[in-house]
Amino acid sequence: MEIPRGLRTYIYDQSARKRWVEERLLKVFFRWGFQEIVTPAFEYLDTFSEGGNGVSTDRVFKFTERGTGKLLALRPDITPQIARTAATLLKDSPKPLRLCYCGNVFRSADPGSGEGQELYQGGIELIGLDSPEADAETIAIAVECMKELGLDGFKVAIGHMEFIKGILSDARLNEGLQEEIKLKIQKKDASGLDDVLSRCPIKNEKKDGIRKILNLFGGKEVIDKAREIADNPVSLRAIDNLRKVYQMLTVYGVDDSVLIDLGEVRGFGYYTGLIFEGFIKGLGSEICGGGRYDNLLERYGAKIPATGFAVDINRIIDVLEKEKKGKSDFMIDYIVIDFRDDKKIAQEISHRLRERGYKVARDIIKRELLDSLKYAENMNIENAIIMGTGDIKEGEAVIRKISTGVEKKLRIEDL
Repeated sequence: MEIPRGLRTYIYDQSARKRWVEERLLKVFFRWGFQEIVTPAFEYLDTFSEGGNGVSTDRVFKFTERGTGKLLALRPDITPQIARTAATLLKDSPKPLRLCYCGNVFRSADPGSGEGQELYQGGIELIGLDSPEADAETIAIAVECMKELGLDGFKVAIGHMEFIKGILSDARLNEGLQEEIKLKIQKKDASGLDDVLSRCPIKNEKKDGIRKILNLFGGKEVIDKAREIADNPVSLRAIDNLRKVYQMLTVYGVDDSVLIDLGEVRGFGYYTGLIFEGFIKGLGSEICGGGRYDNLLERYGAKIPATGFAVDINRIIDVLEKEKKGKSDFMIDYIVIDFRDDKKIAQEISHRLRERGYKVARDIIKRELLDSLKYAENMNIENAIIMGTGDIKEGEAVIRKISTGVEKKLRIEDL
């Protein structure tokens, strides 16, 4: 029986890696003083309406609440839920709020796109601080998460929404042309950008300044290059903010993982300031991203600044599978295989090992030893304790390493 497209069942290694990733993300979040929050899988549609989080309503799974007829929605994003919670249930709590989460989100995908429709995320929201220090802390945590997961070649590209906004607003372009220009810049489409600019009623020097945004990518030298074309107060403030954040990232010691990309425009409509995305070498899409969203909580009745990020757990699992990382903690330590009629000793050995913190399964199906060993290999069991077969005498047991076949014989009482 098929499951809906874009959904996935995680079994054995995949499930182990998913749990492994989630535990390590939460470990980092807790280390930085964040506290976990669990939000509902669905809410009233108004919580996620377009303009509140930028996810198109066409991508939201909607259904009707029995009894009231109100529209409900599977959550397409967790950040608006946390913003709502912070602005209502936690409105009187002292600030800042340091909240973290791991959970699934749901977004409808076009047939044939290959996109998932159930996505797993882990992230943080730092609510109540409007400062470069908060933005720098958020990026430093993202870098630490990737190091905790053992991912090589990780880079964070940081930009600023207000930089482009200031330049386009100063050019007095209508909203339609601004959106076209943003799209071409985000796609690094130079010829497409030229086509749009040819239709813009602005001076050539303004057009040249907009074209230069495509090349504002690289190290800290990009900040100085950007200042040369920032001919308005909004863009200049954005560059000054970016410079302060970068200096703090240097203090954190993570600047070697940071790039500047002032052509980056994140998709969600609630971002207002510094934004960033994380990439791994060889993977074409981002594995984490976030930024500042100072206006989102106002939608729920509280004008409070905030910043945060989310990690794409699905993509990280794919990377870990490829690199054969991230499941060792979830291997079963022992399987106890006893061919004797009296299973009391097997039960006692299993019980004592579990008391000492080992993960232990008993092979309680009658079958040949070779079949039991094959089963252990398929089920990621590390060792077998074998009794009552072959040349194993009464009172003896053999411990066999499943991956290598290396065996050690010893007395059961010594075991």
